[in-house]
Amino acid sequence: MSTIYFSHCWGVFEGGGVRASAHAGAFAAAKAAGITFGRVAGTSGGSIVAALIAAGATSEYVTNALEKTNLSTFLSPVIEKDTVFTDRPFLLRLARKIVTKKWKSVFSVALDSGLYSSEPVEHWVETKLRDLLKTHRPIGQGGPIRFKDLHLPLHVVATDLTNGRPKIWSSDETPEDSVAFAVRCSCTIPFFYQAIGTHQGVLIDGGAVSNLPSFVYSKLMASDEDRSVLSRILAFRLVEDPAPSAKPRNVQEFGIQLANTVISGASEIQASLQPDVYEVVIETGAIKSTDFSKIGEKEKKELHSAGESAVQRFVAAERAIVRANSNSRIYRGFDEEMLLVVQGLMTCSELFCAVGDSIYWLDVVFPMVLAAARRGVDLVCITVDTKDSDQRRRIFLLQQLGVTVVLVEKDKLPFKGFVFDPSTDGGSIVLSTAPREIRTDDDYQNGIIRSYTRSHDAPVMDLLVSKIAEHLERVPCKRRELPYVECAKDDLFAKLKSVIQYRNANFRVRELEVSDEILVMQETVKEFKALQIRQHIRDLLINDCELFDLRKVDFGDGLFSIVTPPVLEQLGAQFVVIDGSARLFHCLSTGVSRVTAVVVGGVEAALPARNPKKLSTLRLSSSTRTMAANYPNLERSLIRRIEEAVHPFSPD
Repeated sequence: MSTIYFSHCWGVFEGGGVRASAHAGAFAAAKAAGITFGRVAGTSGGSIVAALIAAGATSEYVTNALEKTNLSTFLSPVIEKDTVFTDRPFLLRLARKIVTKKWKSVFSVALDSGLYSSEPVEHWVETKLRDLLKTHRPIGQGGPIRFKDLHLPLHVVATDLTNGRPKIWSSDETPEDSVAFAVRCSCTIPFFYQAIGTHQGVLIDGGAVSNLPSFVYSKLMASDEDRSVLSRILAFRLVEDPAPSAKPRNVQEFGIQLANTVISGASEIQASLQPDVYEVVIETGAIKSTDFSKIGEKEKKELHSAGESAVQRFVAAERAIVRANSNSRIYRGFDEEMLLVVQGLMTCSELFCAVGDSIYWLDVVFPMVLAAARRGVDLVCITVDTKDSDQRRRIFLLQQLGVTVVLVEKDKLPFKGFVFDPSTDGGSIVLSTAPREIRTDDDYQNGIIRSYTRSHDAPVMDLLVSKIAEHLERVPCKRRELPYVECAKDDLFAKLKSVIQYRNANFRVRELEVSDEILVMQETVKEFKALQIRQHIRDLLINDCELFDLRKVDFGDGLFSIVTPPVLEQLGAQFVVIDGSARLFHCLSTGVSRVTAVVVGGVEAALPARNPKKLSTLRLSSSTRTMAANYPNLERSLIRRIEEAVHPFSPD
């Protein structure tokens, strides 16, 4: 089961002390479901997992790091010089030296504010972060790992006792600060660990004020930054068994129970006060946050399994969950419109209808339309006939897919949009007020898009469907099998030769390591492309095709469309991605280490955009970004028109 609506979101990991293995299981299931985080935040044990993810850890790394660590090593004696108390009476210090072990804990709290030091937590986190980032730090760079060194923006929350407010570290606001120290502060469970004194205040576990710190995204949500994920926050909660604990027998047990209560916090209240937060509830049984000496391999595996199961249940029900929380959100621009189209096509089972005078969208969501055609969805396109060569090429391509193309006068088009399964309970319509033709950057990014569902907007849907009903009643073209068949290298190379910049180039197919030897020209990968690539790969694998193997779609009558592997141009020992950045981002995100690609050499033309960057710098974005914004210093005349070259077109 793969996600549709959370392929790109911001993650929040609730504090839970030793129960962090549940977050590791949740992260593993999230990765398997195709969930990708643009930012991560955490409190207490959740901040440990968030920090590892931000440093680029795989789900296997996070799981092994937590399962192979003896958590009792985090129980280090208090460090007297680190006490935050200025008044430490001599008699109390003397009494601690002579009392029995049973009473020493009482004096530790009274003199040093806790039973143990959290210093081992900081050392452990620092060691793991350095291991994860060892190949990304400049040679010779010392000092602790800083927030600005991380792959993903990270937010860590502790509590400042001097003002009763949260202390927040983040890649945006505190880029030079130590990540491990911030995590240590966030994990400093009150009374259990001694409080940490700094020149700014006294810090303890973030759970004292916010155990589920989704609030750290509030400022971003109020700015345009929220559009990078369209306000989707996925919060992983750890819920203990509600069975009441036994009455404390002494002050030590009282302090531990109080600490557990503080960490459990008011997460439900906090989450309910912020919109667009979707909770994944992980039931952790009777394990308490401070059960450091009681949790072993068996308990860790149970927590890990609980995290996996919770995510799997959430993803299975996500469509209903998202629609139940649906609001009248307004989407902007072409990319956000295409994200809604891809999401609609992924679940479309009966009928898909596109309405509008431009079919520009086909070039960017072709794999999704192909997948819908292959699984037998009725496809209709209501558009206009023009002398424009691109429009005619796209109409021809739609017809090869078995789409019923209805040509009408331009003034007879009732609206511009996309219709999905209009007669079913899960039906929806994406309606756009963007200009009919996309000619400028303003046309690309300023259109207003709304999504209507039958469950919430039945009257609107009925009205819109009635305007195209006569066209939907037409008999669809005969469905085609559209099988994937092997493609000879020479067939692909011949198509690539038709690209203007490649007329004198040479081509070879080779296997490349997915690493920073591969460079990219753009800033971000658009979410709708990443989502459809995952769906396209699934379609290939179902049909026994290897990942990015040379294949073509057979339309019959000698016509075919080539499924190209990534296309890269070689620059010395490095390779620049020309076509296929979303596919390589998918490999990078899912741990695929090697990929088959077409390498182009002998290219005389300059790159379309200068100063390419490392593959690992790519980030996902849900918001609309023009070519000029996504590709700094873009020269449009140098763009390689590869997608057009590999699709068939008959001018007749």
